[in-house]
Amino acid sequence: MGDVGSVAIGGWIARIVLVVLLVQAAIEQKYRTAVIGIVLGLGVWLGIGRINAALVTPFVAMLDIGLVFAVLGRDLRLN
Repeated sequence: MGDVGSVAIGGWIARIVLVVLLVQAAIEQKYRTAVIGIVLGLGVWLGIGRINAALVTPFVAMLDIGLVFAVLGRDLRLN
């Protein structure tokens, strides 16, 4: 069935946000940022996932933070 719990939900959120940010980069015609995000995402998934699968979610989350700054150019306000 798979993992269940807050860690699994956080992993799904991180992966969904990664895809949304990559699509947003392509919409805003920041193709270099989108390609770098795809390459780094695949590197995390294929490279780090083979070493230690538990490290994939934190690395994807760090990649998301970098993409937020690169694509949006600012931090997100959650008011």
